[in-house]
Amino acid sequence: MKIKILFFLFGLNSIFTAFGQTTYNNPLGFTMEFDKTWRRLPKEVLYEKTVMIKDLMEYKSNIQYDACFQKSGNADMDYPYILFKNYYSTTTKKEEIEKLKKYYTDKFGVNQVLENLETEKVKMNLEIGKTYFNEKKQLLIFTYNLDLNIKGKLIGMIAFYIGKSATLQILCYTYADEFKYDQEEFLDIINSIKDNGMQTKMSDYLKNHDQATKYYNEGLKYSDNGNRKKAVDYYTLAIDLYPQEDSYQISEAYYNRGYNKRKMDNLTGAISDYTKAIEFRPHYYKAFNNRGFANLLLENYENAIKDFTSVIKYDNYQTEFTNMALGNRGIAKLNINQNGCADLKKAIKEGNDKIKSIYKEHCE
Repeated sequence: MKIKILFFLFGLNSIFTAFGQTTYNNPLGFTMEFDKTWRRLPKEVLYEKTVMIKDLMEYKSNIQYDACFQKSGNADMDYPYILFKNYYSTTTKKEEIEKLKKYYTDKFGVNQVLENLETEKVKMNLEIGKTYFNEKKQLLIFTYNLDLNIKGKLIGMIAFYIGKSATLQILCYTYADEFKYDQEEFLDIINSIKDNGMQTKMSDYLKNHDQATKYYNEGLKYSDNGNRKKAVDYYTLAIDLYPQEDSYQISEAYYNRGYNKRKMDNLTGAISDYTKAIEFRPHYYKAFNNRGFANLLLENYENAIKDFTSVIKYDNYQTEFTNMALGNRGIAKLNINQNGCADLKKAIKEGNDKIKSIYKEHCE
């Protein structure tokens, strides 16, 4: 007996967060390691955070950030979190580095105390208002008191890594009374930087990246307006133009193109795009979820079961994607005469009330 499919497909307006990502792969060649208590926030939440910062800190009015990570378990807009911004230039000249150090020391009014550290890894109790420079790693770190009070007084830690192809700015924020606990973790993350450089020339990267981003944003606009064909066309232009370093954005473009193909009832095309999105982001549980749903609609139940199993693995009960995947995996199992009742029961326990009628009909 065929079990009816009730749900669920998420598109580009979904802002659920990606837990469990342990590495930040920056397009300019930098990688940084996080433990599994950190999550990468999607662009929508990143924009919300930076709007708040821009409103409160006038000198940052034109800054655009490239990525944001937040400690798991905290409410959105809460702390601690880490922001990243790319600067498309670098230097090896000591006098330029000294200018950078002096500028930021003066800019924030901290004590002009510069300490050259001999150790490979910075590990100390940072004193608020001091600047530290690790010459061997080309890593500048300074801390300052923010003249802000958002549920508590904020402390900022900022690091600059002057790399092979570019410079990475890392901004860490937390509450003053938690800084002594959070600073060690901030330092562990900052000091995990590895720099592989870029394969694409910076001039070519900037030209193609900027144009691809314009196409991507046009795709978002047409998708929001329900113009699926135009959205697909612009996402295709973005995919074709993004430099190879932009793997995260390429994955997003494939994911969103797949969503619009699904809305056009092109299920095979949608599955193909979700598969490409997963190739670029192997733990992309939203892409697994949407591919699983498309497989359900095509009655490819075994493939759907595999996809929903991946959702559960990579989301790991952190968002409602897990209970949706449990419910849909249970439905897929019932359709091929497997025991899906355990999945349905667990999904209901996790808060998925929409499958209660299916459980009652087929499992009680």
